[in-house]
Amino acid sequence: MPVWRGESLLGKTITVQAEQGFGDIIQYARFLPFLKVMGAKSVVLLQHGSLHTLLGQMDCIDTFTNMPEEGIATESDYWIGIISLPYYISLAPAYARALFPVSCNKIVGSEGYLDAIPSNIPKKLAVNWSTSKGLLHYIRTMRPETMLELVGDDAYSFNPEEDRFWSPLPNDGWKQDWNKTASHLKACKGLVTVDTGIAHVAGALGVKTIIIMPKKEFKCWRWKHGTWYNSVVTVEEDELQKIPDLIRRM
Repeated sequence: MPVWRGESLLGKTITVQAEQGFGDIIQYARFLPFLKVMGAKSVVLLQHGSLHTLLGQMDCIDTFTNMPEEGIATESDYWIGIISLPYYISLAPAYARALFPVSCNKIVGSEGYLDAIPSNIPKKLAVNWSTSKGLLHYIRTMRPETMLELVGDDAYSFNPEEDRFWSPLPNDGWKQDWNKTASHLKACKGLVTVDTGIAHVAGALGVKTIIIMPKKEFKCWRWKHGTWYNSVVTVEEDELQKIPDLIRRM
């Protein structure tokens, strides 16, 4: 299939390839309605199956699939990677750009563009101190003992690998279904986490969140430019003493 380069999508079908990590996919999902504004007859989202139910609430997506080599994802008129969407918004007609403002001061949908029904767990804080075992894992991950000093032990662990000092979430399959994760997160008082996927779920839901940044030289570009989520506060490595007060204000 040809790559979409911003031309009219009137009557056309397009496959959007979800790329990078789970957090990136959730972060950029806010731009998917732009394709309908550009006239797309059908939007196919090619992504990991654990995201299907969470992003299934977005009416602009007609079909979900996790089959990259056969089936409907391979039959569209165009395809594009999801992270490229803001660039083509910048080239779009004025009426489309007006609906999707992208600037260093405001990025569309930063108030929370996904939702979830809160689960019935007792209200506590949510914590995650570790990232997936990929690029920069040891840079972004923090010692659980340090997180314990900052937030105490009256919290739920949203770490799918281990719970350590914190309460486990119900064993209801949340580790394989981001929609169930979102439901538990929506029931919490707030989230304290390192820079990883759960931070973007919380931001997309409008859950109050504190994200602990790694060393400045490893700080991700997305937190340097623009306001992605109005409910999120970032804390630098030399500002950890602020966290207990931020938690009280939550």
